[in-house]
Amino acid sequence: MSGSGPGLAEWLQNRMELLSPSHPALLPLDTVVGAWRVVARAGCGVYGAVYRAVPAHDAHGAPVALKLALHPADPRFAREAELLARCQHPSIPRLLDQGCWHSSSGTSHPFLVMQWVDGVPLYDQARLQPPKPSQARRWMLQLVQALAVLHAQGAVHRDLKGGNILVRRSDGRAMLVDFGTGLYPGAGTLTPAMAFPGTPIYRSPESWLFEVRFYRDAAARYRATAADDLYALGVTVCYLLIGEYPEPAAPSRGADGTVHLEGVLLPPALLKSSTVDPVLRACALRLLSVDPAQGGTAAQLAQELESTLEPALSVPRHVWRKRALAAAAVLALSLGVWRALPGKPPQAPSVARAESSGAESGEVGTTGLGEAAAELPQEKAPTDSSEEVLGAAPLPKPEPGQLRPDQRGLCPIKGQVILNGVCWWIGIGDAEKCLELGGQVVKDTCYVPVILPKRKNPPTSGP
Repeated sequence: MSGSGPGLAEWLQNRMELLSPSHPALLPLDTVVGAWRVVARAGCGVYGAVYRAVPAHDAHGAPVALKLALHPADPRFAREAELLARCQHPSIPRLLDQGCWHSSSGTSHPFLVMQWVDGVPLYDQARLQPPKPSQARRWMLQLVQALAVLHAQGAVHRDLKGGNILVRRSDGRAMLVDFGTGLYPGAGTLTPAMAFPGTPIYRSPESWLFEVRFYRDAAARYRATAADDLYALGVTVCYLLIGEYPEPAAPSRGADGTVHLEGVLLPPALLKSSTVDPVLRACALRLLSVDPAQGGTAAQLAQELESTLEPALSVPRHVWRKRALAAAAVLALSLGVWRALPGKPPQAPSVARAESSGAESGEVGTTGLGEAAAELPQEKAPTDSSEEVLGAAPLPKPEPGQLRPDQRGLCPIKGQVILNGVCWWIGIGDAEKCLELGGQVVKDTCYVPVILPKRKNPPTSGP
């Protein structure tokens, strides 16, 4: 017990320092930071605390967002300031000022001052007031235009997600925020090797594939590209449309020894729901393609989306509807995903688990990849991670007596899906339990055939 004294004293001292008013996360109201006066706390992250502030000499001046580093001399802030200064777009907050704040203990903490965005996170806004297709497309257009400006600088955001998109109350504009993990050419490297900033469920297939292949290589470093931002935008659009996330499938090694990632597991509702806007469905499928080249560029997508918002007000509604479907077909046909449009059932629909509404967590969708990675032999890291091959997932084989869809093309029970012309229950879980149920395990997905029970000699026991 006596040996615990110094440890307890040290712990108390650390807690007192953390709770000190001079800590950057706990600034009292009316604290002056540079030329700005703190008037409210707005939030706190891993690296910075955000405050609402006004000009120190004008209490009635326009509010700003003051982001203060939690760690002394944090180089991330200089990098974020440089990135914001390079990117001028209405959907990117403007950089107004930067400097250093000195705590009472003598430490120096960099700060940024940005345009204040009075808005609501994207998913929350959609839950409060479900957007019309035209409004959702407008948000999408604004975001891809912002990305086009960012990517034109050779820069990437690296943490695009629903939580980093705010819908501004004053005009409904979608604002892309939090550029703290962004990169641009010449920026200093701050992320450790084999570390992947951002939220796992938004990570691109090529990012997961790189981690699977080289997780034992302590020096391997993944190079994020514009395609990573665009894939994350596709995930965002998917969740915005149906409230479910797509997931990367499990990796496997082909006969030639190359590691493959067998596509993206798409929620069936994205492919089948008649309430999904066909234009945004086609955009989501485009961005979620396992081949980064199929996604195109943000500038190309912006041009195509803009054309769907251009018809004059005098155009009859039924004509506009036809034009929207035609625009969606053009987007989809260019990617070979025309079967996903209304009236065209997908040839091989993919499936994914529905996640809870709070799925900004970094725990979503990572377990299967980690387990699979441990079973694969390792290779030397390539200089360019874009050399990987992404393949198509195989389908389960039909079994004798398996039920086929009716004349309307439907299986008897809601939730069953049609693959290879027959009906299946699909799940993701314990392979042993799947086999006990008479199912097939294909790429970590359990397919249980729907077979009508025989009329002769019915079982006397319960199921």
